[in-house]
Amino acid sequence: MASVREGIINAQMDINDVRLKVRLDRIPPELRKRLYQTIQRLTDELLPKVIAAQPRPRTGELRRLTQAYVDDNKIKNFVRGRVRVLRTVDKNTAAAAGALEYGSTGKFYEVHGYMRRGPRGRFKTRVITHLRRGTLQERRFLRGPAAIMIPKARAEIARVLNEVIAES
Repeated sequence: MASVREGIINAQMDINDVRLKVRLDRIPPELRKRLYQTIQRLTDELLPKVIAAQPRPRTGELRRLTQAYVDDNKIKNFVRGRVRVLRTVDKNTAAAAGALEYGSTGKFYEVHGYMRRGPRGRFKTRVITHLRRGTLQERRFLRGPAAIMIPKARAEIARVLNEVIAES
């Protein structure tokens, strides 16, 4: 965690492998505007990198649901940029994307019995309840590009903070 304290701005930077968070006691309007523009630019740059790193499913639904946006919350006093996979109404595609991102634990889980159609859909066969092991490998299509961009984002935000400090 890095801390900057100059005159009117008190800022703390928290950094981990995929997140850069800058906390300010208060955000002057000029700084808020410049941070919003910088974060918007960085988020727009991250989106195509995330989409390029995603697995290529047949339907393209994962790419279609991957969105980038910037939140400017004046009540909670933050400006945040995110790239994430949105949830659909009929099924939780965000959870499926999370399974692709993080992989599975390798633990066994129960698969309930069901009916399956045979060749050419003619005959039904019963599949009995059984155990299955989760073997999904993590893909890191969200965290990988974000981790690569952390140093650039940190430098850009520090540059904006220093410019606003110098102007005031």
